[in-house]
Amino acid sequence: MIIKNLTVRFGAFTAVDDVTLDLPDGQIVGLVGESGSGKSSLARAVCGLLPHTGSVEGARRVQMVFQDPYASLNPRMTIGRTIAEGIRTGDREREAERLLGLVRLPPELAGRYPRELSGGQRQRVAIARALGGDPGLLVADEITSSLDVSVQGAVLNLVRGLRDELGLTMLFISHNLAVVRYVADVVAVMHQGRLVETGPAEQVVGAPRHDYTRALLAAVPRLAK
Repeated sequence: MIIKNLTVRFGAFTAVDDVTLDLPDGQIVGLVGESGSGKSSLARAVCGLLPHTGSVEGARRVQMVFQDPYASLNPRMTIGRTIAEGIRTGDREREAERLLGLVRLPPELAGRYPRELSGGQRQRVAIARALGGDPGLLVADEITSSLDVSVQGAVLNLVRGLRDELGLTMLFISHNLAVVRYVADVVAVMHQGRLVETGPAEQVVGAPRHDYTRALLAAVPRLAK
């Protein structure tokens, strides 16, 4: 699938400027850039949450996982009902339990409420709910940035596992190049609303072509070899 010539404007301000980006089937494309670069506006436009010009071609269904799982989950609904809400066909209760297992959560959590779960567990529930919609594309917007560092790695490993197990196509958005490098097959670098560099993750990180990409790398010294 492909994001093609996508532009988002807020009045006279252009947040996303004519972005075209390939999203290969079964791969994770990591979109990285500093705050204000336009990456979250792009994510919301791809999901149909912001008016835009351009198109997303080849995506049968798009689902989104947001940064703050507590804000995105209904506090009055049980975990099981929350996940079942997006399931289209079949035994919704049984499918909700299967999805809980898929994100490595025990089935007994289905009867609990979001306030009873940890931040990492809530984010896994948000992922399970998105998967219930059988997405052709999953958009993950800063899904580890609100989590403790000790939990981030487990969620990133889950994302990689879902790619391998389900052949999931994902647009993974983060300001942290170290996170993107770990999880993504392809890295796209966004700056001031435009894509400035795109390529295989190891190529972009190992031999960046653009000054802005090099600046992002310099801000993460542990990536240097």
